[in-house]
Amino acid sequence: MTLRVPPPPPPGFQTAPRVAWADLHPRVRAYVEDTVGAVGDSATVWAGFSCDFAAALGTALGSFFVKGVPSGHPAVGQQWMEAAVAPYVTRFSPRLIRHIRECGWDVLVFEYIDAVHADLSPGSRDLPRLAALLTGIGAAEPPGADVPLEPVSARWAEYLDPAALRLLAGESLLHTDLNPHNLLSAGDRAYVVDWATPARGPAWIDVADAAMRLMEQGHTASDAETWARQMPCWRHVTVAEIDALVTAYVRTWCARAAPDVARRCTAPLVALGSVKREDCA
Repeated sequence: MTLRVPPPPPPGFQTAPRVAWADLHPRVRAYVEDTVGAVGDSATVWAGFSCDFAAALGTALGSFFVKGVPSGHPAVGQQWMEAAVAPYVTRFSPRLIRHIRECGWDVLVFEYIDAVHADLSPGSRDLPRLAALLTGIGAAEPPGADVPLEPVSARWAEYLDPAALRLLAGESLLHTDLNPHNLLSAGDRAYVVDWATPARGPAWIDVADAAMRLMEQGHTASDAETWARQMPCWRHVTVAEIDALVTAYVRTWCARAAPDVARRCTAPLVALGSVKREDCA
């Protein structure tokens, strides 16, 4: 079976080193093939930052995406969380087929989506598809108590007072990492992958994250805010709520990065918050 996968990263692109399918532990390969059938084609997938192994596999049963890390890897917890959330996001993401924990490896086997990374540039046909995707996720029933999702506000507990943290509380399922590698486009719809850092909170926080990604691809803050207004949750965001998120974001970056890096990384959200302030005024 012939696979179509994204090309290798461009020069200077930062990604994790990858173990090729042929170099994976033989018994781990056997467990995978017990699930998907004998592998005829394989291609390393370079997008993403945390996996030591990521590949598209072709078998007589179809195409599959498989990723994994050694059992002592820091991302094992993220793999577990992704597997726990998977049953709740099958309408928005490729289906998880099996979670393998054998021979010193932690491996997730997904169905393969023949897709490309979503185009977030101005005028792209993927923009309304992304809006529809986020609207669906925001309205979906969140996981139950069996999935220990942390409140997204807990990530900023050391930077905000209790009143501000309450403004960032909510019960929706959040992805929290809508970088372009995690957004796919196929047919007439968009998909989101890599639910490694999900959280519970207000749906508009994911919309703000996506709007910042649009700005990175050439949109103005005003254009990104106009796009965000397609989502009902964004239309109801208050000035106090957006200010709380901007404050959390800025204080976090200032505590963890050099001043010039912090300014560059927080500028999109600061600009988006300014537009939203004017819209709410």
